[in-house]
Amino acid sequence: MIQKLILIALGVLAAASLFGAIVNNSTTSPTAEDSLSCVFYSLDSLGNVTTADSFFILVSGPSGAVVYKDSSSISDSRVTATSIRSKQFYSFKEQVSNIDGAGYPGSYSMTILAKKNTGGLLTPNVFAFQIIDDDLSDRLALIDDSVLVKGGAVDSNRTELGGDSSATARWVWNSPQSNHTLSGTFGKYLDTEVSGVSSGSGAYSVTIQAVDSTIGMAVPYALIGVRSIDQSSLIAVGKTDSRGQASFNLDADSFMVTATAPGFIFESYDTVVVSGPATDTLYCDQFDPGAPSFPTLCRVYGHLFTAGGAPEENASISARLPAGVVRFGLTVISPTAVNSTSDSTGYFYLDLVPSDSLTPAGTKYEFTINRSDGTILRQRLAVPDSSSWRLTW
Repeated sequence: MIQKLILIALGVLAAASLFGAIVNNSTTSPTAEDSLSCVFYSLDSLGNVTTADSFFILVSGPSGAVVYKDSSSISDSRVTATSIRSKQFYSFKEQVSNIDGAGYPGSYSMTILAKKNTGGLLTPNVFAFQIIDDDLSDRLALIDDSVLVKGGAVDSNRTELGGDSSATARWVWNSPQSNHTLSGTFGKYLDTEVSGVSSGSGAYSVTIQAVDSTIGMAVPYALIGVRSIDQSSLIAVGKTDSRGQASFNLDADSFMVTATAPGFIFESYDTVVVSGPATDTLYCDQFDPGAPSFPTLCRVYGHLFTAGGAPEENASISARLPAGVVRFGLTVISPTAVNSTSDSTGYFYLDLVPSDSLTPAGTKYEFTINRSDGTILRQRLAVPDSSSWRLTW
């Protein structure tokens, strides 16, 4: 019974050394990203740290097959010994290409058995590592904080990166236009003073109310956008209150009104004709995106429409982790993108790990939307800890 308890204790101590490393497999110019380093130790029959005489290494690859095995004395040049409070510990370092051979991307398991000749004691030290197909530094060098819309981009330093005039204006002035040094409009889709965008600056008071057609109840906190009928300019934006109403000041004209709210599907576009003070109702239906494939995930969903209001079919939506190195508990999350395609109704969804469940906590995903004529959106967003979340930007 005593021997069994000692073996159980040794197994617990060895399992505690499990860790995950993300590396690559370059054989031409070794760097820190091409090397694997881990600390191991030897235990005596009482579970105390002691000196080792030799060690054995066993590595299994993504397929489960053994890809590497070796043994050597503790004086091997790859091993560095260090003492902590008279206790002996060892560090093993090796270039990844010497361990894994071909170096196929995926997860690997490695065990270092430290042997003490006296008593023939073997102490297992268990590790894990993941191989990716390029340098982390190269991957990070390609990352920026830009948002790309129809060929134009603005980065985090508020510098225009190029493209056509359809680039979204992410930073603008909020003062009367007469104080601006530049003449003309702010952009193709924004032709108004920003200070008047919140509710409009027209002569008539117009109330837009959002109603759930299923139960006839008001929809609070729906986002409302009012544009010119040809959608060449944004007139006003607002949010419905607790009564489901949003108020605007509009001139006599026809306007295109859009609305969005989590859990609801509105008609793509609604036309409002203003000839005086008025109220217009936007109807919507409740929408259930369904449960994610696993309870710990969040279903990120949305609908895409063309400028004419038709569903955007076959658009490509992807989400990736630009940080590259993240964990979910003891699991290493691959930076490979998760992809989806919009269906005939413009609907799409992606099942993702919530950002706060990742390590580092709060890691953002980079979402990209592509059509056949190019990228229309790229933005980094945090996925909330929820069973579902409508993608907004």
